[in-house]
Amino acid sequence: MNDKDVLPEPKSLQSVIGALLFASEVPLSAEDLRKILQTAGKDAESGSPAATFAAVSLRQIKSYLADIAATLGYSDLGLRLCEEDGRFSLRTIPAAAPWLRVLLQAPAPQRLSRSGLETLAIVAYRQPISRAEIESVRGVSVDHTLRALLELNLIRTVGRSELPGRPFLYGTTATFLEHFGLKNLQELNEALGE
Repeated sequence: MNDKDVLPEPKSLQSVIGALLFASEVPLSAEDLRKILQTAGKDAESGSPAATFAAVSLRQIKSYLADIAATLGYSDLGLRLCEEDGRFSLRTIPAAAPWLRVLLQAPAPQRLSRSGLETLAIVAYRQPISRAEIESVRGVSVDHTLRALLELNLIRTVGRSELPGRPFLYGTTATFLEHFGLKNLQELNEALGE
């Protein structure tokens, strides 16, 4: 390898964090990012960017994440930084969905029926909740609707009730948070005024 083949070092920690978020298959927390930076800098040459970035604090990483979110917010790149339960990922903007479906040869998303949305709202608002409690609120059977929501990964079983028969309890998933653009359930409660 000659000097012309040497790649330039990244000039900022923001570019490294952006690259890590882009390449990761799963959302990363600030702590995950810090561990990656520390590991990469452990054997790095003193004074190199990898060695320098290894000493970064969680506060600095969170500041860079905010900068990345702001940069993507005012740019027109079709990307956004999403946070769900303290984990961050780069995502495409919802408005690009028609073109992405063509590129990825993906089917159009399933629309939730009115009963599906009502049931999902009850689960989100009152979780953990049993099927019988949902039916008590809705006044109709929800077996089919619960199966559909489970298949769409919008809800999941989160345990069993102490009531006779120990029925399953349901709660929302990370997919639910992502679908509705929420960082966590606390944000949902704040939106509902609780």
